[in-house]
Amino acid sequence: MDIFRENLTAVIKSGKYFVGIKETLKAVSSGEAKLVIIAGDTSVGLKTAVEKKAKKAKVEALVFAGSMKELGHACGKSFKVSCMAITDQMAAGMICSMVDGF
Repeated sequence: MDIFRENLTAVIKSGKYFVGIKETLKAVSSGEAKLVIIAGDTSVGLKTAVEKKAKKAKVEALVFAGSMKELGHACGKSFKVSCMAITDQMAAGMICSMVDGF
């Protein structure tokens, strides 16, 4: 999990991401999102809606093992983050391959 957070921190430093449900869905709809990450304790209805929209747009959606508070902290935010979209293809690929390796 620490490697995941380190890579996520690198993405955050690049500035190629959006946080929050509205921004994430907007990034998915516009085609900017290359990967969606959803906090593990996000409500089932919200999680399903984001996953459905991502699937329709052919964007991979991963469920973060931690809470919204932990995802927010990993993003360098002082508030809870239910989901986020990564817009950099290389960073998204790196995170996906890392998750597939576990």
